Amino acid sequence: MARARVYGTELICIKRMDYAEADRIITALTPDHGKVRLLAKGVRKSTSRMAGHLELFSHAHAILARGRDLDIVTQATTVEPFRGIREDLVAISYAYHFGELVDAFLPDGDEHRSVFALLRDVLEVLDAHTITPALAARQFELHFLDALGFRPQLTTCLVCKTPIEPDTNGFSAALGGVLCANCMRREPSAAPIRVETLKLLRYLQRLSRVHLATIRVPDMVLQDAERILRRQLEFVLERRLRAAEFVRHVAEATAVYAGG
Repeated sequence: MARARVYGTELICIKRMDYAEADRIITALTPDHGKVRLLAKGVRKSTSRMAGHLELFSHAHAILARGRDLDIVTQATTVEPFRGIREDLVAISYAYHFGELVDAFLPDGDEHRSVFALLRDVLEVLDAHTITPALAARQFELHFLDALGFRPQLTTCLVCKTPIEPDTNGFSAALGGVLCANCMRREPSAAPIRVETLKLLRYLQRLSRVHLATIRVPDMVLQDAERILRRQLEFVLERRLRAAEFVRHVAEATAVYAGG
């Protein structure tokens, strides 16, 4: 059965690149068509009606026409602008991180409704400033890994299968989860994980949506959780995450500014 030449979809713009004199190539995540690359003709002109609806990290509805190489955006309307993200350096640094994860892990054209919902929810939280961005990011990363089939094992030892007790346990990115205090000594890839950090990761893994992550967490525990999940993500991806470094630099600069 032939595909419709014109179709509509929701989308979240995660990346864009100037093209030709006034066009842009947009990378977007959609609920039904997965990650897509689109051509927005004339969107950089001051007279373009679509420009404001295709901002980075905005949630929009678009009408697309199938093209030979790239599908073409013919109309767009804003669903949620998430303007507060683009006006806040910390928030947008995290948004770039989420966009990099989606772009790096997802192949073009594979449907990922759960990832679309996850991305929309975390951008909504960033925009509203209702939850600490670092906490929202850890919840996103855990559920993102889960949606792609890389759910970390956080409750039983990966080697001996016994329940994890509050102790000096280990976490192995290579094995994909925690090891008990005895088994971690024999696993070269295991690094120690704090009891408080493991409790946090378990809590976030149980939450169905990021909006529910309303607890207060010490910075030291959040940093430890970031280190562990970043190691897991980079192991699966097999390369370093560039936007994660941007997040760190922004956080350090913001802390210095606030203190001085």
